[in-house]
Amino acid sequence: MHRLGNTLKRAVTVGAVLALTLGMATPATMSFADDAAGGGAGQSSTLERNQKTATELDENLETKVTLSFPGKQEAEPSDVVFVLDKSGASAQTDIFNQAKEFLGQISQKAKDDGLDIRVGVVLFNRVGNIQQPLTDVVTGYDDILNAMNSSLHSGTNMDAGLLAAKSILDADTAVKAENKHVILISDGATYLYCKNGDYTKPYTRSFGDPTKQTNPETHAAYPYGSNKMGGIWEWQSREYNLKNDWKKFSDGSNFIFSQAMKSPEKLGEYLKYYRDQYENSDKNWAQYDYEYTDDARNNGTTNPIPVDVNAPCNIDVAFWSTDDTFQSMVKAGYDMNVYYKNAADFDGQVFLQYLTRNSNNGQLDTDFAEIKAKLVDKIAAGSTVEDFIGADFDFINDPAKISLTANGEKLAPEKIDDGAYGFGKLANGSYRFTLDYVNGDQEMLKLTLNEAASPSKPVVLEYSERLVNVPTEPGTHTLNVNESAILHPVDGNGIRGEAYKFPVPTVEYTVPEPEQKPEEPKPEEPAKPSDKKPVKTTKGKKGTMPMTGDTFSILPVVGLVVAGAAVCVAGIILKRRNH
Repeated sequence: MHRLGNTLKRAVTVGAVLALTLGMATPATMSFADDAAGGGAGQSSTLERNQKTATELDENLETKVTLSFPGKQEAEPSDVVFVLDKSGASAQTDIFNQAKEFLGQISQKAKDDGLDIRVGVVLFNRVGNIQQPLTDVVTGYDDILNAMNSSLHSGTNMDAGLLAAKSILDADTAVKAENKHVILISDGATYLYCKNGDYTKPYTRSFGDPTKQTNPETHAAYPYGSNKMGGIWEWQSREYNLKNDWKKFSDGSNFIFSQAMKSPEKLGEYLKYYRDQYENSDKNWAQYDYEYTDDARNNGTTNPIPVDVNAPCNIDVAFWSTDDTFQSMVKAGYDMNVYYKNAADFDGQVFLQYLTRNSNNGQLDTDFAEIKAKLVDKIAAGSTVEDFIGADFDFINDPAKISLTANGEKLAPEKIDDGAYGFGKLANGSYRFTLDYVNGDQEMLKLTLNEAASPSKPVVLEYSERLVNVPTEPGTHTLNVNESAILHPVDGNGIRGEAYKFPVPTVEYTVPEPEQKPEEPKPEEPAKPSDKKPVKTTKGKKGTMPMTGDTFSILPVVGLVVAGAAVCVAGIILKRRNH
């Protein structure tokens, strides 16, 4: 018994300790975003996603809320593809050197701010050449620069270069269209084109040698020109051997290529006419297309175009083919940037302006400031966060319970008025950040940024709320700390981006079950008179007992009594013996 008692005591003790241990191991009720903020041991210093967390309710029913942004996901990854004309002198212009300087700047900024920028390089000569696929601008900087510095020759096919760039960007479905940027640098010359989106196979067309063709009006050979071999000067064979006043532009000038290159508007009118001829004329002008192989480049074609005012030449087809590809990229939402520096014999500036009529109002880019701001200042001055509190909690409007950290520096709030705070006061009296509190039915906090923020230097706002709509129903209640919090980004050019929602944190509040009172014993009911009739007894004979019901035998009872007495006697005798 002693041993059993000790064992029971030990079991009770172990159970109590186990219960206490399990109780202490229960975690606080908090809600986090999917990815933790960086800064801890073994973690990156870059914030991966916008976060919003809340601590467990304390004895005052208060919770501390922490809001951190921007994450890399919300700053958004970007793609940049350089499309470079390396077939002529345009590859070595000042704008090309600016492009390499721009590459170095965004590489350093991406490294410093934790930005996700990938860069690819396409060179075009007679085909599109993907010299560098999309590569991280930080880790792959040298490879990207080497690709930009490489050189190619033989032909000019801008259509092929754009098609190659489009294929790269189309394949990257993880990046939004508006964050895909094309940087086209060219002198505007192009005379080759592609078919069916195949940027590896160039086509052209040629009038051959006009002096070997007969003019149907004069029945004599055409007097001017030579075999241009499907090159950039094919238009001269048509223009120099025919009357130029056969058709007029809307401004009254002759309807010829050299006049079309005077303005984007006239070029558009010109290309529309010749495209209609190419696609709809019963003369089937498209039959004169041929693949621009090495042999064709050196020897021309055996199927020359008849010299005719209605016959589209190769540069016409090249221009509208390039424009089709360019406009399809604009329609896809890609950011198209076109740079020109004429250092070649052919002046294609008007054609480049024509390309940008739907993307940049016909204007060419002259520097890289705007695209740089798009890439590296994703969450810039003017960005805001709107945090709607909801009905269950109230914001605690106490500066002692509000703080903001930016670029690793904790900034104390300065009260501007009852509903506004400033953080990081500047020399001109303004603030780096402001927090506005709107009380009432739609209780809200609005944080405004007056400087850029980045994933490696996130902004962290901390404040407190108090539970005011306290549950009364027994049980554990999961409560949303706020209704919603939304980041409204503005980039470095003042362009608003897509809004992003923060996660909604929750806390738990438990209402205990009411104590059960012990049940009181029910009062005894008074005995009711029996419904049974009394049983008559009959006086028995001598030696017998009166009986009711079944016959009763006394012998078994006597036997049990005797047996019990025997056991007691045996026990007494045994005890005495032991003594």
